[in-house]
Amino acid sequence: MKKLLAMLLAVLMLASLLVGCANNTPGDENSTAATEDETSVLSNLAVPDKTYDGKQVMFLTRDASEWTTVDIYAEELNSDPINDAVYRRNDAIQTKYDIEILETPTNDPFSSVDKDVAGGAGEFHAIIQKLGDCATISTKGHLHNLNDVPYMNFEQSWWDQKALSGLSIGGKVYFATGDLLTSDNDGTFIVMFNKAIAEDNGFENIYELVNNKEWTFQKMYEMCKVAAKDLNGNSKMEYDQDILGTAVTGNSGYCMMYAAGIVVTAKNENDVPEYVLDVERAVDAIPLAYQIIGDSNVALDMNQIGDLNVVENGKKCFGDGHALFFQECMQCVIRLRSYDIEFGIVPFPMFNEAQGEYYAHMNEVGGMVSIPISIVDTELEEIGAIVETMAAYSVETLTPAYYDISLISKSTRDEESRPMIELILENRIYDIGYVFNASWGGYVGTIASKFMTGKTNVASTKPNSFKKAMSKTLKNFDIET
Repeated sequence: MKKLLAMLLAVLMLASLLVGCANNTPGDENSTAATEDETSVLSNLAVPDKTYDGKQVMFLTRDASEWTTVDIYAEELNSDPINDAVYRRNDAIQTKYDIEILETPTNDPFSSVDKDVAGGAGEFHAIIQKLGDCATISTKGHLHNLNDVPYMNFEQSWWDQKALSGLSIGGKVYFATGDLLTSDNDGTFIVMFNKAIAEDNGFENIYELVNNKEWTFQKMYEMCKVAAKDLNGNSKMEYDQDILGTAVTGNSGYCMMYAAGIVVTAKNENDVPEYVLDVERAVDAIPLAYQIIGDSNVALDMNQIGDLNVVENGKKCFGDGHALFFQECMQCVIRLRSYDIEFGIVPFPMFNEAQGEYYAHMNEVGGMVSIPISIVDTELEEIGAIVETMAAYSVETLTPAYYDISLISKSTRDEESRPMIELILENRIYDIGYVFNASWGGYVGTIASKFMTGKTNVASTKPNSFKKAMSKTLKNFDIET
């Protein structure tokens, strides 16, 4: 009965997604494209209109507690919005192209990829791992330049254009993200605010402040200072007894740095990263950021409390109503499902109104897709077509589930947060210096830490080692600096 239901769902989905498609792509008589009146996003999908004789397509995915991959494979329907969207997407594609989408979870992607590439085994066809690990794997020469993979078209809307332009190196793309995945969204940091505390203090409508480009470091601090209350009168702020202005995490330094539009690297005209840290702007921004995330009278770091981790401390603090603001990744919205709290989502504030734009930080834990060099020739064409198809189908399956059900309806219960989430995801900063932070001497982390400590001695933090390490990595990509 379950199999019959799955087949029926696949047929219904195919009917709604593929109506109007015709084989009329110039120069490829076997390509799937749509007629002029096609309104579906799939009208832009151009891949071979063929079947693959039951081919098993294996993804190397993450096995990492709450960051375990959930957006590639689903064994069956289970009423979870993301799981069921993945299942329906895959089932429709599997039915149309006669393939089987599978996964091999791993908690050691480096060994898995090293072994596969060294042996030329091709045991998995695509890699879904966190950004930081994909970056490390790419330096070993183990990944295809995705620009050269047939049928992967990065001009399409289902690929994150900011990620492509920010993470490419010398015109080459080794890892990418977009509608195919939700873990990149989950790894993006946001500011959640307790609506009751905001209302009790008579604060301005924060959504309107954002829309009017008036949401700044200073404005956020003013609210933090008013909201913070030592309820038990012991002259120290406690995460589960008092009301904090802001509950922060170890990543808040990065978030505030990037929110101020401060990056350590930027691309030159040849798409090669260069050191560009604006020391003066950082010195000006650090004191204002520190007031929000470092002043012990208004803020506490959820990483530094008792034996519990930041996840549990943060949920307890914000979920139980002990903080006006909570700076955490988007995944935390789902973690708060079991708490009876009305909260909204807004971007991190601007340094000042002159900045004019909001910027968001995506942690390196966010997912990316890559293809190992062990996949070659005809099989590379097949995998390129299948990954492209999965990304395109996700626009009308996985992405709506993430927004409409998983975040908006089931978790935040706040439709006003939807445009805020869209704004956040559209304005993520991808700093190559951050992506390779561990192998480039931790320099970017050092600068971000100053936002947490309030130290403005940025100029004394010399970038010589950072530049040397960056140059070495670029040479691995055959780029001379």
